[in-house]
Amino acid sequence: MDAETKLAIVIAGNFTEDEENADASTLLNYLPKEIAVRCELIDWSTQPSSHYSMQLTLEMANMLESLVTEKGYTGVIVISGSGVMEEMAYLTDLLWQHPEPCVFANLMVQGRAGVEEGLINLHCSVQAALSPEARDKGVMICSSGEFFAASEAVMVDPTMPENTFQSPGRGSIGKVLNNDVKFFRSPKRPGFLARKPKDVAAVEAVWSTLGGGERILSALASSQDIQGVVIAASGTGSVSPAWMPHIRNILRRRIPIVVVSRSFEGQVLPSNNFEGSFSKLLELGAMSGGKLNPYQARIRMALSLAAGLTEEGLRLYMLNQPVNEDISTLYK
Repeated sequence: MDAETKLAIVIAGNFTEDEENADASTLLNYLPKEIAVRCELIDWSTQPSSHYSMQLTLEMANMLESLVTEKGYTGVIVISGSGVMEEMAYLTDLLWQHPEPCVFANLMVQGRAGVEEGLINLHCSVQAALSPEARDKGVMICSSGEFFAASEAVMVDPTMPENTFQSPGRGSIGKVLNNDVKFFRSPKRPGFLARKPKDVAAVEAVWSTLGGGERILSALASSQDIQGVVIAASGTGSVSPAWMPHIRNILRRRIPIVVVSRSFEGQVLPSNNFEGSFSKLLELGAMSGGKLNPYQARIRMALSLAAGLTEEGLRLYMLNQPVNEDISTLYK
């Protein structure tokens, strides 16, 4: 291990429901001494992850960046609850343009494994952050000794430690094998924004359900605060015909709408032409979110609108096309 290696372990949420052992200051005691001396605990915000907002997560991402750019840390481990960890990690990954590894450690493990499994994830996260192979991998989530790219990870079952997070169709990018960290591949990094957002735009997501959602969409259509809407449509991008008047009203107000599929591994495609189909939504002026899931689309939209992307810039960014040039056609 390089003598200059210095890791920050950021406490960004609750990590155990065991009140008798909830003192985060003892975490380093569970690491081997030769590793613990290279780590420093930083208390950011001890609260349930469900209490986080996108704005608070953006502030945390800025703080994490300062740890490597100003404080000289060579890697960052983030401890938080697992409930919205996939969203917190994804937002951080969209802004993380540094080679230093940033690992979200799932310490809030439910079920029989509990605290013991969580502490194993902490140890594995530290091992990964110390590995030269972890550089330029972007933001990762560590769960059950495996490392998942933040751009790919989804929570599957919070009650099953071996299946809490997965990367459908891709698998993990690395894991700890025989106490050694092995990386199998590098994930595709996101296209970065040329302008860093100082805040997040007010964006809501609406799920298309069997005959439902119209009242929610109607409320958004009359909202004075909303800046963008994500529609989690059924199948390859279809919604109820009853939604169409509300969608027209939102678009007339120059509020952008992005359409994605609510399906677990779905994507939107213009395959039909009936009222409420994805083709009709595109004709109205809605945008494609491609293969993004609803959570990812909402975060992308909130950051990009706050960064000042034009309508064309937003279309490109939602499809992960380059928008890293600060030119008049892409930024306001």
